[in-house]
Amino acid sequence: MLWWDIAFAAMILLMTGVAIADAWPSLGPLWFTIGALAVLLIGYLAVGRAALHRAGRGLEVSAGGYAFVVLVIVVIGSATAVVPSFATMQTLGYPVIWWLLDRYRDTVLASGVLALSVGTGSWAAYLRAGADDPVLPAVTVAALSFVFAVAMGTWISRIFERGEQYRALAEQLRTSQAEVAALSAEAGASAERERISRELHDTLTQTLTGLVMLGEQVDRALDGGQVDHARERLARVQAASRAAVEEARALVATTHPLGDGGLEQAIQRVAASLSDDAGLAVRCELEPLSLDRDRQVVLLRATQEGLANARRHAQANTAVVTLSRDGEVARLTVEDDGLGPQGDPEATETPPSGFGLRGLQDRVRLIGGEMRFGPSAGRGSRLEVRVPLAAAAEGSPR
Repeated sequence: MLWWDIAFAAMILLMTGVAIADAWPSLGPLWFTIGALAVLLIGYLAVGRAALHRAGRGLEVSAGGYAFVVLVIVVIGSATAVVPSFATMQTLGYPVIWWLLDRYRDTVLASGVLALSVGTGSWAAYLRAGADDPVLPAVTVAALSFVFAVAMGTWISRIFERGEQYRALAEQLRTSQAEVAALSAEAGASAERERISRELHDTLTQTLTGLVMLGEQVDRALDGGQVDHARERLARVQAASRAAVEEARALVATTHPLGDGGLEQAIQRVAASLSDDAGLAVRCELEPLSLDRDRQVVLLRATQEGLANARRHAQANTAVVTLSRDGEVARLTVEDDGLGPQGDPEATETPPSGFGLRGLQDRVRLIGGEMRFGPSAGRGSRLEVRVPLAAAAEGSPR
């Protein structure tokens, strides 16, 4: 309200000086104009200031607000009838109207009434002063002030409305950003849970399954009196346990799962481990390929999944792991001679039925690859994974 206080104080002081200068040395009309200014000041302090403050807070117009608008129109028109220079007070009257009244139609109507009041007062003052044509200047003043006030008020109102729209949009945007941030955090947590689930399935779960199988072999060896064989299996249990510890540490630290030597040696190690632990004869035909880490991880996990399927479900005796380049695609196949699934060996669609295959399919899709799983051309099952040699999709299979 500081600027409204300054505006009213400055206008009243200015008009008091104008009234004195206009009436000097005859002080007859001075008392009327001073009285009109005093009434305006009292009305501002009594109801006008509170009404302006209320309007500034976006509240509905009170009865005091309407009364103050009427008071402003009457005081300015009456004072102009005595001193034509009081038409200058329109510069305060129109802002009061446009600030207080909240409906566009009411503001235009009140502006028209103020223009009519000023025009009538100017006509009366010019007529009393003996002007030849008092109507023309009075109408000109009233018309110009009305048109300017409505044009300026409309422009400012539209700017204010547009600002309110932008403010509402900004609030919606902030709300949406908060929702997106929450959803992103939830999606990130979900993706991390899925990543950990895949890592557990592809690493610790398979290693622990191997430990169970080794333990069963130890029991059978002891029952058969094969102490040396049991000791050899126990040594494998210790080695596999140490490998499980290393896998757990790597999973917690999110370290490189390939180890030393790259993809080819990592696949060789997986094959050798299965051969030692489960007696599955694995032959590897690996072509060295230049792949980034994400693609190497996916192909290693595919090898683990394919061999784990051959060992646990297909009851295979032998398996072949092939890694080769097919144009701009790296192709990995894992074939076994076990009990393969039923279906068309040439089918291109992959119907993943287990968690491991579904997780592997998600990994492959994240890097823009494709996966096929089904019966092999002969006896057994066949897993094929094809991934682009170069990065072509967003995402990380880690």
